[in-house]
Amino acid sequence: MALPTFARLYGCSEADFAATADQMTAAWILYDEGQEVLGAVGFRPSPAHGAEVVGGAFPGPAQHAAALALLAAALAAQPQLYAYAEAHLLPAEALEAAGLRPVSAYTRMCGPLPTALPAAPDGFRIVPLSEVDSVQDRLAAQETYSDMIGHTHVPDEASQPDFGGSDDTLGRVAYDAAGAPAGICRVWLDGNLAKIGSPGVRPDARATTLRRALLLSACDAARAAGAARVEIDAWGDTKTQRVEDQALGLVVEEWTPIYSSSTPA
Repeated sequence: MALPTFARLYGCSEADFAATADQMTAAWILYDEGQEVLGAVGFRPSPAHGAEVVGGAFPGPAQHAAALALLAAALAAQPQLYAYAEAHLLPAEALEAAGLRPVSAYTRMCGPLPTALPAAPDGFRIVPLSEVDSVQDRLAAQETYSDMIGHTHVPDEASQPDFGGSDDTLGRVAYDAAGAPAGICRVWLDGNLAKIGSPGVRPDARATTLRRALLLSACDAARAAGAARVEIDAWGDTKTQRVEDQALGLVVEEWTPIYSSSTPA
């Protein structure tokens, strides 16, 4: 019942939103006294942060009150949740009024393709994703950053070659000395632009330079394929990681705060 409302909220077709709807475990629709739909929210479970709030309230005079009502219903069902502060769905003011606080962000960083040489830290090796045949390794690599806010459960399809339209010959996977996946970086090539998902690194390897090595290795592969510029999308990255990316000559072009009802562990 909520699918048409979500499609309107996101300005897409119901078919385009269906995959997201399939991941949702609950949804609420808000009506006014005249049975006009004011908005809808739903849950998409997160491995370490309860659930992501999907949807919001339609823009207009009633948006703030509608967003608060929808968030109240969501919080009553799931006290631990997070949401993106998007003005056309869930404005920051409504999230703050509901008791949520900014903890991270979605960012898009852009710039010339970094030219620094990749250097994997001792005990790790980096290989092209196209050379990883093990379904278990592919899924394990994809799960290395699922504990970070902004990430939801890894679908089984992530084990398939060129998942999500990415290019496995350009993507990279890191292994530790024991042969266990320790990180992943996916790449989409669009002309001379390399679109990269922020490298995911296992929690125990985040104090090393593995994330930077994964990113630079993927950039090297993209350069060999004809790319000159890079665009990196990241969900839940830390301030330290953003500073490291800026040191490579990248600048933040998009920034959407992530608000949470609880402080991440």
